Amino acid sequence: MPEIIAALFSLLAEAAAAVNPALLVRKRRRLRRLSDHARGGTVRIPCDLRDRELTDGRWTEGHLELEPGRPARWCTKGATTAPPVDFPPLEAVSADELSVAFRSEDGATELRLHPDEAPVVLRVLGAGR
Repeated sequence: MPEIIAALFSLLAEAAAAVNPALLVRKRRRLRRLSDHARGGTVRIPCDLRDRELTDGRWTEGHLELEPGRPARWCTKGATTAPPVDFPPLEAVSADELSVAFRSEDGATELRLHPDEAPVVLRVLGAGR
């Protein structure tokens, strides 16, 4: 009987390891942000940005702050201020299940974010044109 309990416990442990709880939490947060944005709330979308002016051409972690009726704002990780941004038109250059990368025509700006949030961000960035 102890062998059966040990085997069952081992099976449950392996199943729990296969289901990554961090991914489930991140998905729930993304869905909450999308829902808040749809209701007209301000949201901060995590992303990576490389821009000649904003990040001196280096990849930087941060957030795009999307507030209804206002231009998008870029905020580096840990910063308290978020200046408005006016990105050039961005086109998708690569995508997988974890990120979508967008690049400007001249290559001066690149943005990477989760595919679930990409349509909202592009809609907000394109609305300023």
